[in-house]
Amino acid sequence: MKILLLILLTSFSICIEMTPLSNLLQRRKRHISSKTRICIESPFEIYRRGDTWLRIHRGNVQKCKCRWSAVCYNVRTKECSANNCLNGGRCARPLFSKDYICRCPEGYLGKHCEIDNKSNCIESGKEYSGTRDYTESGAECLKWHSSVVLGRKYNARRSGASELGLGNHNYCRNPDGDKKPWCYVQGSIYWEYCDIPTCQTVVTSKCGQREYKINKIAGGNQATIAFHPWQAALYIIDRRSNDPHFLCGGSLIHPCWVLTAAHCIGTRISHEEYHVLLGIQSTNERTTDDQAFVVEKIISHPQFNDDSFDNDIALLKLKSQSGMCAKESKFVQPICLPPKHLTFPENTQCEVSGYGKEAQFAPFFSKFLKEARVNLISQQKCGSPDYYGNKLTDNMLCAAHPDWEEDSCKGDSGGPLVCENNGQMHLYGITSWGEGCAKKNKPGVYTRVKNYIQWIEENMNV
Repeated sequence: MKILLLILLTSFSICIEMTPLSNLLQRRKRHISSKTRICIESPFEIYRRGDTWLRIHRGNVQKCKCRWSAVCYNVRTKECSANNCLNGGRCARPLFSKDYICRCPEGYLGKHCEIDNKSNCIESGKEYSGTRDYTESGAECLKWHSSVVLGRKYNARRSGASELGLGNHNYCRNPDGDKKPWCYVQGSIYWEYCDIPTCQTVVTSKCGQREYKINKIAGGNQATIAFHPWQAALYIIDRRSNDPHFLCGGSLIHPCWVLTAAHCIGTRISHEEYHVLLGIQSTNERTTDDQAFVVEKIISHPQFNDDSFDNDIALLKLKSQSGMCAKESKFVQPICLPPKHLTFPENTQCEVSGYGKEAQFAPFFSKFLKEARVNLISQQKCGSPDYYGNKLTDNMLCAAHPDWEEDSCKGDSGGPLVCENNGQMHLYGITSWGEGCAKKNKPGVYTRVKNYIQWIEENMNV
């Protein structure tokens, strides 16, 4: 058993023979007739003779088969039409095959990149994707794909299992939104909670806080800026008249920085021609509560694709005429950036806000800030042929009103999609693109902010 444990901990494929103990005791009396050969790719990927699987080896996708040894060879791949990978993973499919594999970012493992190999604490009571595999009492968790668990409500073969964190492993998860992660256990007790410490975070700002809550943008209701104090308005100065014209929305993430969409930024326009207003209720009215800034620096994502809108994100550094950054007030507050491990499940209700058109063919932008409630749509559904198919990348997410009555629209680009977690609002998405406005099966598409936390932090610290 010690030898087997060492083999399980290795990161490469290996085959071993398992000979029943009864045969070992009778080996002198008769020929060994029952042998089971297994190939171990990882602690949660164990295959029997004849099984085939895909793996990533030295940057290449390989197809393997368990024979007398694990036989693997490189295969050519193409991008999957629908990305089933989580946490920023990229889906690859071998040519002429229905199987697929996820190229996981550093720190993530599993068929769908659903396992966070570095997480040892809980960001909130409902999300956990680490590798704790025992309960509060010390009982070992059952595998979510084991025969004992398959008859229960939550298992690795149920619909949406990968998005719930369930797979070929026995790690604690919280698929039903209980007060903390749990797992099924062997014996008379059906299941048990797992004792996982809460991550210790240092709060340096009142980000994501507001004095008022949302009331009801295409089809949305007029809002007060105090509901959305992180909302920014981006203007461009007309070269002939020298008048400012409203262009896009944005989100205040730091007193000196606004996050917006890269497609809002012209490649041949100087940063000096952009202005940002915070705390405004209307795009054509100024009050004593708003704050105006010139844009000192623009940092668009270097891999922004203006055809597909992949990597549609840009940073704006603010500077007032007095050289100061934004001053926090009831009408001006930064929004929280989401923790890298924060994932909201399908149908989570979030909010969008902006000064864009109220309908697709409306002649003008809305003069007033509007808001709408939208529900998150799973990556699998939004990437299906009935929705956006392979136009959707893993850097995007979708959200829409359940009855397709409310949506972001032209002019809302760059603005915030915010979701609540532990009493704070988090910038989960940036309004990016979509086909029409409030159109059935064509939801709003948003830049997935948590994929860019490292990029944001690195560029803000330059």
